[in-house]
Amino acid sequence: MTRLHLRLRQGGFIDLDTWMVDSTTIRATRAAAGGGKKGPDEPVDHCLGRSRGGLGTKIHLICDTNGYPLSFTLSPGQQADSRNFIPLLDQVRLPGSQGRPRKRCRTVIADKGYDSEGVRRYCDRFGMQPVIAQRTTHRKPRPGLPRLFDRPKYQQRNVIERLFGWLKERRRLCTRFDKLANSFKAMVTLACIERCMRADFSDKP
Repeated sequence: MTRLHLRLRQGGFIDLDTWMVDSTTIRATRAAAGGGKKGPDEPVDHCLGRSRGGLGTKIHLICDTNGYPLSFTLSPGQQADSRNFIPLLDQVRLPGSQGRPRKRCRTVIADKGYDSEGVRRYCDRFGMQPVIAQRTTHRKPRPGLPRLFDRPKYQQRNVIERLFGWLKERRRLCTRFDKLANSFKAMVTLACIERCMRADFSDKP
């Protein structure tokens, strides 16, 4: 998707300031279980795991405010969202006409599943403002001033929720049939390419 992201960035379609992160669980059929190890890049667990909803795979995705997918990762269904935040951000590469690829944004929006000190420290380290809902569980008061929560900006998170809804309209994504994680990853990649291709390039050079 590198060339496609380049074209989107050159055309001014991608919002470089505000990105959002979320995940969705894809139910897997029994046929998806029991896959053998194939290839060095195939995870041992095939990104399959049991959660309260049964056997499944999580898609962790980052997009901009216009709904263009920038990157995604897969994990077993029971894995915590916060564990995939940093790997997801680290693999974003948005090439431009000149200079280094864009790897960071100014603001990251995420739900309370990403409310962890590790995630917030990572955002602080790279100068990104975390707009993350806090968990309802009681905590010990943190030293220093409390973090400000930008509720109007947080409400933009419906963009990534609609993107997941759009992706799940594809039969190969609403349910996982593939035994191998790499096969399912290819299906997600094709859907992300389709979403990016919906941009109107007709009046762009």
